[in-house]
Amino acid sequence: MERFVPHFQKAPWPDGARVLHIYAVLGLEDNPALARLVRACHTAMLPFPITPLGDGALHCTLEMVADTTADKITAEERDALLDALRKHLAGAGELDLVAGSPVANRAGAFLDLSPDDGLLDLRERIRAAIREVRGPGALLHDGGRPHISLGYSWATASSDELQTALRRISPSHAPVHVSGVQLLDVQFRQHPRPNGQTAWELSWEPVAELPLGPVRSP
Repeated sequence: MERFVPHFQKAPWPDGARVLHIYAVLGLEDNPALARLVRACHTAMLPFPITPLGDGALHCTLEMVADTTADKITAEERDALLDALRKHLAGAGELDLVAGSPVANRAGAFLDLSPDDGLLDLRERIRAAIREVRGPGALLHDGGRPHISLGYSWATASSDELQTALRRISPSHAPVHVSGVQLLDVQFRQHPRPNGQTAWELSWEPVAELPLGPVRSP
C-alpha cells in the first residue's frame, strides 16, 4: 500500500481544486446490509494508515468532467450538461447490484461491484452526454471496473496484511440499490497526519440529482 494521490488531467490533483463528477451516491440508510459491511471493513482498516470514507461519502465514480476545473464551468454550461445527461439517461433503469468482497490495493481498500453490465451502460450514457456538450477532450480518465472506495491510504503499509484482515469479514457481500446518479462539485484537499505527513481527503457539494427509471433485472 502506498500513499494515495488523486489525479486530474493525468497529473497529481492541485490541492483544493474542485472538479465536476457524476457519482452513484450510496445512501447507507437505504442499504442496511451495505452499512454493516462497510462498518466491518472500517473496523478492519483501523490499524492501517487509511482515511475511511464516512457514511455520507460512499459512492461509485461513474465519470468526471476533466477538461477544466469546476470553477471555470459557467452556470449556463452546467445547465447544458444537465440537459444532455437527462437526455442520455432516459431509459436507464435503477440497478440492483452486489458489493463485495472487500479488496486491499495500493491506494487503500474498496468493494467490488457486480454485475458490471448495468453500471457500464450507465457510464457510457454519461460519457455520451459529456462528449456532446464538452467534446471528447473532457474524458481523460479510465474509470476501471465499478467499485466503492472504502478509504484512501496516507502512508506505506502492507496490503497483504490488510487483505488478510478484510478476508475475515463475513458476510463479505451486500446488496446495493442504485436509484439515481448525482452531478457533484468534488474537492480533494490535503490534511495533516502524524509525523508531518498529509492525507488527501474527499468532499463535495451537490449540483443536481438525476433519478433513474424502474428497476432493471441484472
